[in-house]
Amino acid sequence: MSSFEPLDEPEVVDFDSWSKLTSMEQKVLGAIFHKHAGQPFTSLPPREQWAIEGLSGAEAKTSFASLRQQGWIESVHKSWGERLFYIPASRMETLTIACVQRVGLAVEKMTMRAHVVQEGKPDIAAELIHLITWIGREGLPLTGKGTIHRKTVQKLSAITVLSAADFESLGIRYEHSDLYPVHVAILLDLLLSLNLVQKAEGRIRIIDRQLQEWLKLSWQQMYREIYQACVERYGAAEPTLQHFRYQLAVLAPEKNVWCRIVNSKLEPKIRDWLYALAGWGYGEVGEDPSGELAFRWLIDPQSLLYRGHETVYEMEPCGFYVQPDFEMLVPPEAGPGVIWLLEQCAERVTRDRMTIYRMTKERVISAIAKGHALHELMGFLNQYALTGVPENVSSALADWGKETDITPLTVDHYMEVREASIGSTEDQETLEKDVLTGVFSFRTPDNQGMVIVPAFLHGMERDHTVVEKAFSLLGVEEIPETWYREWRRYHSSTARQIAAKAIEWQTKLGIQQNHCTQYLIPHQVEGHEKWTLSGWCILDSSECSSETEWRTFSPSDWDTMRLILPDDVIT
Repeated sequence: MSSFEPLDEPEVVDFDSWSKLTSMEQKVLGAIFHKHAGQPFTSLPPREQWAIEGLSGAEAKTSFASLRQQGWIESVHKSWGERLFYIPASRMETLTIACVQRVGLAVEKMTMRAHVVQEGKPDIAAELIHLITWIGREGLPLTGKGTIHRKTVQKLSAITVLSAADFESLGIRYEHSDLYPVHVAILLDLLLSLNLVQKAEGRIRIIDRQLQEWLKLSWQQMYREIYQACVERYGAAEPTLQHFRYQLAVLAPEKNVWCRIVNSKLEPKIRDWLYALAGWGYGEVGEDPSGELAFRWLIDPQSLLYRGHETVYEMEPCGFYVQPDFEMLVPPEAGPGVIWLLEQCAERVTRDRMTIYRMTKERVISAIAKGHALHELMGFLNQYALTGVPENVSSALADWGKETDITPLTVDHYMEVREASIGSTEDQETLEKDVLTGVFSFRTPDNQGMVIVPAFLHGMERDHTVVEKAFSLLGVEEIPETWYREWRRYHSSTARQIAAKAIEWQTKLGIQQNHCTQYLIPHQVEGHEKWTLSGWCILDSSECSSETEWRTFSPSDWDTMRLILPDDVIT
């Protein structure tokens, strides 16, 4: 049984594939995208909805089958065999741009600056590194109920720059909400859902192999992985809000440029999401001079979408400034590897755009006990100290490394905490096999976090059934071909049969009078000898038109007629 991976990774925005769709396929896909966004659905809209689009039910079903065959629509099996359909994430960006007029524009570039009402916090990626280091150093045992001790929760709340106020309005649901403040729950949920830690043997343990892969990522890659997890786990599931989130990332001009939020109906929920983005360090919330809601990204929004959009930034390796008082001033450009090693051998004093660490004897000894050799630490300082290492700092570091009072008990203590916090050898071997076979993802359906996330498509079996492009009409071979291949005048009773068959098959009906052709989407036949036909009339006599009007006809309103069947049915 294959499990469903909800966050697929496209290569590029595929406008070529969109342009190759027929106009009917574009209408069907656009209507589904508008109604459902990326949320699952069990069936197509009723024929009345398609009639508004200028399509018959048969045309909609034919186009739907074709869209499934081309990969624009995918499906999974529910446990009792029912299918759930969905637009895969790989198509959402293309559709966000192609269908913006249908959905309605929610984001537009501003020509002026906005007043900041909520500044962006320091980025979430470095916070996760800080938290993982803390877990590795202090350990994170669980109570018999499987919860973290209350005092430990208080420590976790104190060591992060995240604030509960930034996320309380999201309405995130999780167990033990009386124990965990929402920002602590989010931090732990991210670590668990990104598969960086796991609950095992009465504690939360670091999955070392996964952590090593994580530390190989750039900041941009980390931002994307975390952002996608946040959207999936904490973003409201309503299609309208999903449309907004995609538009905010896809249509926003670039980072550090203000855009106005023009969807006033959803403003309370949109504002809650924007404040959360600021809390994670992704952007800042503002208001324009008239008080309208605004937002600007602090990170390139395109880089948050998919790996296909990744930009390689040519930057010199950035380090930090070492002060004689053992403090290190770290600019935001310092890479993940630099931050990781600083976390090992120094204490974080403040976290802001410029973060301050202080090297201490205790942390240096701890780093050496955990396997970082003294020459490695000194080499690290010499390599990344932008203005050199003060002599007194180098001397102190050498002295600390040479001290002989690191007793076996002290070393054993550090190793005990590390072994308790790091996954077992078996776990690491399993993960390594996954990496070697290419099956490696930080976000998988089986990852269990703390936050209660609607199941939707998680863990369901992907439907690999071969989709036939043709849509079949039951009994089409039993009617005369002239009914759908030729324009003809028919006796009233035969014309009624043809109209009834169009209603049964949900196909269009063509009628001609005085060389004027009209196309109908019939709905109901009333009467027998003197009968009428009611339905939607396509106004400009074009099969591709979407303008319709409800009308009622009698057989005297036309000279000739024929069934209009989908091409795939009659070829």
